[in-house]
Amino acid sequence: MKINTKLRFSPFVHISPALPNTIVIMIAAILPQLVFLGIYKDFKALIVIAMSVLASVCAEVADNFIQKKMTVGSLVSILEGLIIGMFLPEVYPPVLVFFVVMCSLFVVKYCFGGLASNWANPTACTIIIAWFTGSLFFPDFQLSAEMLESANPASMLFSMDIIPLNEKAGIVSNFLNSHILNHFGFVLPDGYTSLFWDTHALIPAFRFNLLTLGASLILASLSMIDLMIPVCYFTVYAVLVRLFSLEPFTGITGQGDILLALLTSGTLFCGFFMLSWYGTTPMSMPGKIVYGVLAGIAAFVMSGAGTSPTGAVFTVILVNTVSPIIQLFEDKCYNIYKSLTLKSRLEHER
Repeated sequence: MKINTKLRFSPFVHISPALPNTIVIMIAAILPQLVFLGIYKDFKALIVIAMSVLASVCAEVADNFIQKKMTVGSLVSILEGLIIGMFLPEVYPPVLVFFVVMCSLFVVKYCFGGLASNWANPTACTIIIAWFTGSLFFPDFQLSAEMLESANPASMLFSMDIIPLNEKAGIVSNFLNSHILNHFGFVLPDGYTSLFWDTHALIPAFRFNLLTLGASLILASLSMIDLMIPVCYFTVYAVLVRLFSLEPFTGITGQGDILLALLTSGTLFCGFFMLSWYGTTPMSMPGKIVYGVLAGIAAFVMSGAGTSPTGAVFTVILVNTVSPIIQLFEDKCYNIYKSLTLKSRLEHER
């Protein structure tokens, strides 16, 4: 009799990428945005990001010294500094950036613990503290009530040069409309190409949405991010924007601008790099779905139709406060399942 055997490597391989490798790839996924900030000579933004990274590393060193740990700094602190710097306006004073980020991260790390021990995302907490400390440096909502009453707020943003049109936006839009989008029965206006490429926002995380999408595809293909939470988040937020974002101003339902909402406020960057931070999310599939749905609802409340300076970050903190409750239900359901399984097995052995 022929026995079919296979050599398996399961004891010697990870079923998911190791954490240090994931952190390195996530840092590398953000670096192209820094390169393009340099290409566009936005050195103010690069200085703010550099000061944020330096402050994050110093906070990690100080926390390790106080808690008598042997490690000095980590790749996680670099990633945290990059994310925080990406959500700070380029006009934020660099010296203030250093002290606010270092002090805030140190307090968060010392009070809540290190990676995967925080119930709240430390980067989101730090950005919010920076907003309270220097709210005058953050831009206001770019959408006004008058724009929303026009029922076409995006066109007013473009016509008023609040979001500048890219020089080649018309060429790209014409190509997409003529060769791709016409087969699906809709047309992409010229200005939306600028939203995908560079919005010229003061906050770097708001600018290069196409690079953010590309980075997310790479991270997802390498199994370094779980897409369930971001997909639920984007879907629920998009549906609410489409149905209700114009209704309070115009009485019109079902005509909200989904692209404007998703491509402003740092929604994409936040969804892929902050919302699923280690230790702050549920573990089960139902828990992740509930978490993502609640995030979409919170995003609609905090960011509305888009162009919010900090709505995406407040969204993260809001759902972080709910996550422990979801995880508690997960534990209870797991304990019930474990007891039922054990009981069934004992009965079967009898």
